Amino acid sequence: MGWVESLKRWGLHGSVDLQSERVGPIGAGQLSNLLAHNTTVHNLDLRETLLGPDGARHIARMLMTNTRLETLDLASNAIEDEGATAVARALKDNPNVCLVKLELQRNGISSEGAREIAEALRHNTSIEYLGLAFNGFGDAGASHVAQVLGSDGNRQLRHLDLGFNGVCAKGATALAQGLERNDWLETLELGYNAITDAGVMALASSVRLNTVLTSLGVPSNGISDSGVQELATALHHNSSLLHIGLSSNRIGEEGAKNLASVLMLNHALETLYLEENEVKEDGEGAAALNQVLTNTYRARSLCSEKQLAICMATHERLGDQSALNVLDHNMLQEVCKYAHDRIRRHIQYYPRT
Repeated sequence: MGWVESLKRWGLHGSVDLQSERVGPIGAGQLSNLLAHNTTVHNLDLRETLLGPDGARHIARMLMTNTRLETLDLASNAIEDEGATAVARALKDNPNVCLVKLELQRNGISSEGAREIAEALRHNTSIEYLGLAFNGFGDAGASHVAQVLGSDGNRQLRHLDLGFNGVCAKGATALAQGLERNDWLETLELGYNAITDAGVMALASSVRLNTVLTSLGVPSNGISDSGVQELATALHHNSSLLHIGLSSNRIGEEGAKNLASVLMLNHALETLYLEENEVKEDGEGAAALNQVLTNTYRARSLCSEKQLAICMATHERLGDQSALNVLDHNMLQEVCKYAHDRIRRHIQYYPRT
């Protein structure tokens, strides 16, 4: 247990990185004792440390009394449902836990473990980031998590990663229904599942109503032009999404043109990933997307209310110049240029090789 002696010698404070160390269940027990009432360690990395369910139970015991740990990485430890349940119940039962980020990827967690985690989120008020990728709990697990999104549980949850879990259209539909009633989640990652067009259509429907989500990742999900058409239509009504990931799907020229068409009107979206689709570099879809990138979005006419709003928004940047007449033509040109400079459009696309 050389790492234990090192921790004792150098002290426990700040970040403790034990990634890939052979901690195991016994070491997890010792670590739990060291951190149970520790107030100086804020980040703990236990990725790939051979914890197993027993080791996870020791970590859960530590979470029952620790009130300072902010990030915990338990990825790739085969903690399974038993370990996930222990951690979830600790988060549920300790009202003073301040854990903000929890990584549980690659742990063999099934829908039952996902249910326990979802139940914990109904009571926990600290978790902002939850990573559950590579567990394979399918539609059932996604549905458990979706119920939390649509409830009045943890309203602090901002980022949710459900990639590589075998989620199909049914699970995506459940998540979409949760998003319709959700006003706190900002990032949803669903990459490398199997939601297909039916799933992205359901998500598109929720995008119409959701005004908080800023990033949606659905790469490698079997999405074609018909699914993208629904998403593009939804973007006509959405001004909150900033990033959309659609890489490695089956999107062709029509889908690219639909996206380009809506992006000429939707100025909120900043990043669009279309790599590894069926958009040809010399096709109509690529030409339409390039036109989006060269568009300057110059404001040709503004009502007085909008002019005033823009002037107020740039007050700090203009300094003393903010006293200038809001209707002054040169000032409006400067303000419009500033607004355009803030737009950082980034579109990536190239066909499959």
